[in-house]
Amino acid sequence: MLVCCLLLWGQILNASLSHDLVPRAQAPAATPREPANLVAGECWEAFAPRPVNAPASSRTAEGGDTVLALASEGRRFVYGGWRCRVEGIDGGAHYRFQAEALPTGVASPRESLTVLLRWKGDFGGEVAPAYVPETAPGPAGGAVRFDRTVQAPRGTHAVDVELVLQWSATGRVSWRRVRLTPSAAPAPRTARVASAWFPRPRGAKSGREAAELVAAFAETVAARHAPDVVLLGEAINHAGAPGSLDDHAEPVPGPTTARLAEVARRHSTYVAFSLLERDGPDIFNTGVLIDRRGSLVGTYRKAQLPQEEVTVGEAPGDAFPVFETDFGKVGLMICHDTSFPEPARELSRGGAELILVPIAGGRTPLVRARAIENGVWLATSGYDYDSEIVDPQGTVLASVPHDTAPGAAVADIDFNRTFPEPWIGTWRDTVRKQRK
Repeated sequence: MLVCCLLLWGQILNASLSHDLVPRAQAPAATPREPANLVAGECWEAFAPRPVNAPASSRTAEGGDTVLALASEGRRFVYGGWRCRVEGIDGGAHYRFQAEALPTGVASPRESLTVLLRWKGDFGGEVAPAYVPETAPGPAGGAVRFDRTVQAPRGTHAVDVELVLQWSATGRVSWRRVRLTPSAAPAPRTARVASAWFPRPRGAKSGREAAELVAAFAETVAARHAPDVVLLGEAINHAGAPGSLDDHAEPVPGPTTARLAEVARRHSTYVAFSLLERDGPDIFNTGVLIDRRGSLVGTYRKAQLPQEEVTVGEAPGDAFPVFETDFGKVGLMICHDTSFPEPARELSRGGAELILVPIAGGRTPLVRARAIENGVWLATSGYDYDSEIVDPQGTVLASVPHDTAPGAAVADIDFNRTFPEPWIGTWRDTVRKQRK
């Protein structure tokens, strides 16, 4: 009897131990709940300011989603769409808008597909609506996505969401997956910019020596300020040194880019400058951008040549590339490019957020106007021009006058900062949307 009891107890004990050794099933991790969509499918109403140019509209349901269709039906200057009033908006809070549009017969989605957020509240004055620009234009025949986090102005209590078809005689579009949800503010996206002021090295005996003097000063600036990008001057292998273009021009990559690549690697910073580039029989005034590892990101050849450069045989460039960096999208202009609106406009259209300008001299109002008219950040590194950093409204954040000792204008900029103004809103959005 005792043996039987012991055997039975052993079986129970083993079963208990075996049970404990088997990993217990983990409770599934809680899936973060998506914020509630403030846009109700039944809230939409068709609208048009003038019936003669109103698009045809229809609404259908697909898999629990409301699809909002618009068609111009031959109306050249069609304008109208769908509108939804959302109450309970908190002034000062952030909201994320998302939608997808499937256009056909639309030549320019940027121009013909419009998302507007019209704020309603107690403002004590006019508050401009917020555009939501397309964030991912699809391929031909593909969907266009809209995704933007915006801040409601103080005093807001409601918003009219408008989905518009405009100015397309053959256009049709289906809007779907429209969401407006409470959101956290976008995280800052910052970069420290250092714009060097270093005079032409008149004592240099060669273009190579001139470039070395500039590189040595770049080392000082990078070590002192730990910037994300160091901007240097124009034609650094030529300015201040005796000799001709042919004496100084060099290939890219070449000796000067290799020397500045050392600076970039040593201090983990981007470096931008201009030099005289030789490409076969041709010589260009070429902007160069080097990344933190010392690799060549890209080049830009000065397009707007003043007569003194044309008459000594320089060749012009014909493209305005925009470069991806780890802090934002960057474009280059060189000196006389700032005298004309087209170079900065092309860079802005290409998505540039910061324009870096090596510049010998220029007209200050025009240079700053390039930032203002495109809603971009801009930095200059001059000889007979102040080295400075200006924000998208033309405010000078940091400056080193060109008649002082060598130095650097240094500023921390935030690419996610917006600059809303009464009547016109955030100009970068406005100009991108309204520019023909």
